[in-house]
Amino acid sequence: MYDLDEAIAALADRFVAGFPAAIPTQRTVGREAEYPVVKATGEAADVRRVLEDLRQRVGLEAHYDSGNPHLIVGLDGEAYSYALEVGVGTVEINSRPCRTLFAVERAMREALRLVVQGAARYGWRVLGYGIQPLSPPTLQIMAPKQRYQSLYRAMANEWLWYTVTASDQCHVAIGQPELVQMLNVGNMMAPVLIALCGNSPVYGGKLSPFCSAREGRMAQIHANEYRHGMPEHPYTSIADYVRTVAQSTYLIVRAGGEIIPSSRPFTEYLREHGPDYPAFLFHEHYIWNSARLRTAYGTLEIRPACQQPGNEQMAAMALAVGLMEAAPAIDGYIQNVLGERYWSILRTYHQQVTRVGLTAPQPAPDFLPTMVDFATQGLARRGHGEEVLLTPIENRLLRRQNPGQRARQVYDLDGMAGLLDYATIRPTTI
Repeated sequence: MYDLDEAIAALADRFVAGFPAAIPTQRTVGREAEYPVVKATGEAADVRRVLEDLRQRVGLEAHYDSGNPHLIVGLDGEAYSYALEVGVGTVEINSRPCRTLFAVERAMREALRLVVQGAARYGWRVLGYGIQPLSPPTLQIMAPKQRYQSLYRAMANEWLWYTVTASDQCHVAIGQPELVQMLNVGNMMAPVLIALCGNSPVYGGKLSPFCSAREGRMAQIHANEYRHGMPEHPYTSIADYVRTVAQSTYLIVRAGGEIIPSSRPFTEYLREHGPDYPAFLFHEHYIWNSARLRTAYGTLEIRPACQQPGNEQMAAMALAVGLMEAAPAIDGYIQNVLGERYWSILRTYHQQVTRVGLTAPQPAPDFLPTMVDFATQGLARRGHGEEVLLTPIENRLLRRQNPGQRARQVYDLDGMAGLLDYATIRPTTI
């Protein structure tokens, strides 16, 4: 048996070493944007046909599944790439790391335009929306990737929720001295991002009790382990982060790629095997908190935003980057204004905005306008004029209505047909 404290300390040291030693003087940024693709009826389409079309028509380099050599799982362009998501009705577009948000915007516009054109060849729609609106999470729409099949065997029906969700995720480059603060502030900002960017009230063909059903439903998976949304508490160190993450039950990869579920926490694995770093990274990859550190890229990944409407594609990305550029100031403000209970107050706010969006009572007077001001200042300090990309966010504040609240209103008036028209990304809006 190994000493648990020593194993955790060794893992923490190696984890920290995966990030640059210094705080970046100019943070690079990147975007992971997932889009539902649906048939004219609103049912999930099969984006494998679109990826094959792009491979042939645009000449992008294709990647194939290791367990299914005829299955395209990704395409590479110069400034962007595509990935087949867990559900065959969802396509993911990834930008390369960029120096400015405008560079991200240019790359993503070009990539999205090609997908919209490819889908239109089959009479399909690409949605600026955070979940499949009509098709429920089922095995029938799960992509037949070997890894996904293993995860389904390990997690059963809970894994299937990933076949329908569509998030708009942001990566921000960070350095070792700021890891803990950036991780904590990133998670504290989850309710801010959901309040302003939630966009998934209808799924399975029905109106849900959530403004962001994507966030609300996913938070119910392994809820007692805090795998989604905000963690139970802020982290005091990376060792504290490793120890906390290791309390969750784990999945282990065996030879041949088989994924084995366990009913025990990862701490038990550490006691038996010591500081197995590859096993820890695999385990940690399946903890989906609102903000998480990514050693593969040297970034903080911000996860809670739904996919945004077609004419406001950079709204969530700009807000997330601005907030993280202002992280030290936000950290001080929140702890000063909300006091010792700041984390539990924000966790409660997280639950409220997930359900009702911008109508939720704010945890302090003018809390959201203050957060948007911080984000504006953070972007302004980057020196590229990127703060103009926050205009949709400012308009949502003024209207007290986020995209999910608007989508619910449209669905109440015009049903699924109206929702599809509202959410459809058209070439003129890209």
